Amino acid sequence: MHRHSFEHDGIVLSFLDAGGAGRPLVALHGHWMGASDFSALADDLAPDWRVIALDQRGFGETDHAVPHSMPAYVSDVVALLDQLSITEPVPVVGHSFGGIVAYHLAAAHPERISAMVIEDIGVTIQDD
Repeated sequence: MHRHSFEHDGIVLSFLDAGGAGRPLVALHGHWMGASDFSALADDLAPDWRVIALDQRGFGETDHAVPHSMPAYVSDVVALLDQLSITEPVPVVGHSFGGIVAYHLAAAHPERISAMVIEDIGVTIQDD
């Protein structure tokens, strides 16, 4: 996977892209993790799939001193797809917190998502 970055919402977002001619698949990591956690998955799914893993705001190589909100996380994923000129619906793999972002992404932009694989997070979240 190769690291790239782009500016969105006043911050620099970093992501890893497996490249190739495979169908794009977006991967969203959990808390205290990063895009590099999906390197083995990218190897396993190549060449049929092109795994694109975003370092979400505040994690990995993406800017850290930034506002955090669910709409901002969702906007970052949409900006990533736009940056890569990916207009067709894509599957999203969400691990833990990344699964929560994927739920919100699908609710806000159902036309951008073809399927979701959610790992290590439930549908209902109870929080004080």
